[in-house]
Amino acid sequence: MKHILLSLLLLAGTLLVSAQKMSIGFIYPAGGETGSTVGIEIGGLNIKNTTEVLISGDGIVKTELYTQETTTQQRKRKGGAKLNDQSSPQLEERIYVKVTIDKKATPGLRDLRLKSKSGISNKLPFEVGQYPNQAEKKGSTLAQPNLVNSLPVTLCGQILPGEIDYYSFKGTKGMQLVATAKGRTLVPYIADAVPGWFQPVMRITNSRGKEIAFCDDYRNNVDPVIITTLPETDTYLLTIQDAVFRGREDFNYRIDLGEIPYLEYITPAAGKVGKKTKVELKGVNLATTSLSYKANKEGYNALKATGKNGFVTNPLTFWGVSKASNFEQNPTENYLLETGDIIYETLEKTHQIKTYELYAQRNENIALTINARRIGSMMDASIRIKDARGTVVAESDDVEDAFQGLMTHHADPVVQYKAVKEGIYVVEVKDISGNYGPDYFYILERSTRIPNFEVFVSPATMNIPKGGTGLFRVDIISKEKFVPALDFSIKGLPKGYTTSHLSTNAGAKSWEISVTAPADAKESKLTPEVLATATLKGKEAETLTQKAIAADNMMQAFYYTHHIPAAGFEAAITEAAPFALKLNAKSEKAIHHPIQVEPTDSVVPIHLKIERRQGFSEPIELNLNKKLRQITMDPVQLLPGETEKTIYLKIHPKALNANRKFRGNFSIVGTVNGEIEKQGKRTFQNALYREYSPLFLLELNQQ
Repeated sequence: MKHILLSLLLLAGTLLVSAQKMSIGFIYPAGGETGSTVGIEIGGLNIKNTTEVLISGDGIVKTELYTQETTTQQRKRKGGAKLNDQSSPQLEERIYVKVTIDKKATPGLRDLRLKSKSGISNKLPFEVGQYPNQAEKKGSTLAQPNLVNSLPVTLCGQILPGEIDYYSFKGTKGMQLVATAKGRTLVPYIADAVPGWFQPVMRITNSRGKEIAFCDDYRNNVDPVIITTLPETDTYLLTIQDAVFRGREDFNYRIDLGEIPYLEYITPAAGKVGKKTKVELKGVNLATTSLSYKANKEGYNALKATGKNGFVTNPLTFWGVSKASNFEQNPTENYLLETGDIIYETLEKTHQIKTYELYAQRNENIALTINARRIGSMMDASIRIKDARGTVVAESDDVEDAFQGLMTHHADPVVQYKAVKEGIYVVEVKDISGNYGPDYFYILERSTRIPNFEVFVSPATMNIPKGGTGLFRVDIISKEKFVPALDFSIKGLPKGYTTSHLSTNAGAKSWEISVTAPADAKESKLTPEVLATATLKGKEAETLTQKAIAADNMMQAFYYTHHIPAAGFEAAITEAAPFALKLNAKSEKAIHHPIQVEPTDSVVPIHLKIERRQGFSEPIELNLNKKLRQITMDPVQLLPGETEKTIYLKIHPKALNANRKFRGNFSIVGTVNGEIEKQGKRTFQNALYREYSPLFLLELNQQ
C-alpha cells in the first residue's frame, strides 16, 4: 500500500486528501467565556485536514486553527500512563483551535462542526459561558488540589481512568453556592462505554473532610447540580469523578461554581404564543421571583431569568401553545374535554387523580397526548380512559418519543382509542409514584389522531463531491404497528442535481436516498428540506405530510442508537473526487425502476462506469454499501486504467424467499485504502478515498 500512498501524495493540490467522513469525538475545553479568546483541543477521526471551524449562533468573532507542540497523547498522568490508554481510534487525531467570542455573545450551547475540502463533520456542543474558564492541572490529589482563586468560575477538566479531580475554593457563611456540571451534555452518547455516557458525580466537603453536599443525578438529568447554603466561612473541596471510575479524553466536563443564579423549575411552564404569561420562578440567587414571559413560537421556548449579580440563569422549557387553540389552566374537576382542547394542570396533593369528561360518537377516534417529562416536569404520568360503566377501555404509561434523543426515561403517555359506543367517557391522569408539587405539571391535549409516522434525516450533514454522489438515510418511526408507504420530495436542490428512487414500500422503517451533483456544480453549502407524504386508505382516507427532522444518529453502549436533532439538514458540495462511480446505460434505469429478481436467480449483474480524474489510475476496491443475508457481493478490485466493470451480486434464495416482499436500494462503494497503522494490540486502516454510486433498486418478483 505504500506505493499507493506515495503516488496519491504526489497529487496533492489537485485531489482530496481524505474521503471518509470527519467525526468529532470530544472538544476540550468545550466552551469559553464571553469577551475572551479560548484555545481548544478537538479529538476525532479524519479531522486533521480541517480548513474551517463552524460554530452556530451569534457572537463568534473568529476561529483560527493553530499548531500545538504537546499533544494529548504525550501528556502523562500520575503513574506514567498515557492519557489515552483506554482510547479509541475514533479519538486518535487532534486539531487545535482558537475561538474568539464577542463580549455581547448570547450565553448558551452552540453546535460546533468542522469543515474540510471533503465536507462537514458531525456536531458536538460548544458553550458560550459567562464565567472565566479555569483548566485543571493534571494529577490533582486530596493533598494537592487545583486552587480556585476567585468565584464565580467555570472549571474545565477531563476524567481519566480511575481518577478523581479535586478543586479547593474559599466560601463564606450563608453563601448560596451552586455547582452545576455539564458532562453528558457535552458528549451525549459514547458508543463503546456502559451506560453509554460519562456519569459524573460531585461532592463538596469542608476543611475537616465533612461532606456538605453530594449529587449524582439531578432531578431527571444525568449531570449533577449542587445547591447548598454554606454553613461557615471555610476552605471547601469540590471533587468530580465518574460513578464507576471510568475515564478517557471524551469524559470531559465544565462546572459552573459560585453564587450564581440557577432556575430549578417554573410555573406555569406553558402559555399561548404571542401572549404574555406571568411565570413564577423557583431557584436561587435570582433578581426576582416572577416575570412576564411571551413565547415566540409553538413548542419549545427557552426561558431564562436574571440573577442578583447580573448573570443569566440556565434555560428552562416554556411550551408555546397555538394562538388558535382552546387553552385552559387548572380547569374545574370533570372538565368536558373537546377535540382541540389543551389543558395545563398541576398536581396539588399526594396520589391525586385528575379527571376529565369527553363526549365521543360511535367509532370516533380519540387521541390524548401528555407532555410532562418532555418539558421539564418531574411527573411520571399515566393516563386511562373509562367508559360509562367505569370499565377501563384504554390506558398508557411510558411511550418512547423519537424526537427526545437525549432523554433516558421516556415517561410521557400517549393513548388512542376508537369509541365503541356513543356517549360520555372519563379520562384519568395521575403520577405513577403518587408524588405532587408545583413541579409536577403536565399538558393534556385531545386531537383526532396521533401522527401515523415521524421521519428523520440522518446524518444531519451530507457531503457530495462535484460530479459525484452522496447518500443519506430517512428513518421512519411509527407509534402504530403499521407504517404506511411514503413518497419523499426534496426542496432546495439546484437544477441539474439528480436523486434516486423516492418512494418506500409499506412497512419500511428506513429508506436511503442518493443525490448526485453535476460536474459543473458550484462548491457551496445547501440546506435541502425533505418532506414525506403518506396517502392513508380506508374510510378515513387522507394525505399526511411530515417534514423530516435533521438529526445525527449516535450510538450508546455498543448497541442502542438515538436521534440527536440538529438545527437543519446541510449538504456540502465539495471539490471533485479523484474518481466517480456511475451506473451505465444498462443499469441506470434501476435508479428509479426496480430490477426484478426472480426466485431462481443466482446472480444479478450491475454495470458500473468509472470516471477518473486526470493523473489518477490507482486500483479501487468495490463493495456493497450494506450487509444483508439475501444479497451479498464479493469484493472486486478495479485495476489501474479500468473504466467499466460488471458487478455480480449474489442472490441467496432461502433468505430471499423468507421475505416475500423484499425490496431495497443499494449502492456500490469504491474505496482506496491508506497504510495500516498499529495501535497497541489493534490495527487500524483509514480510507484515503471512499466514493458511492447512485442507489439502485432490487425487488423480488412475486409472480
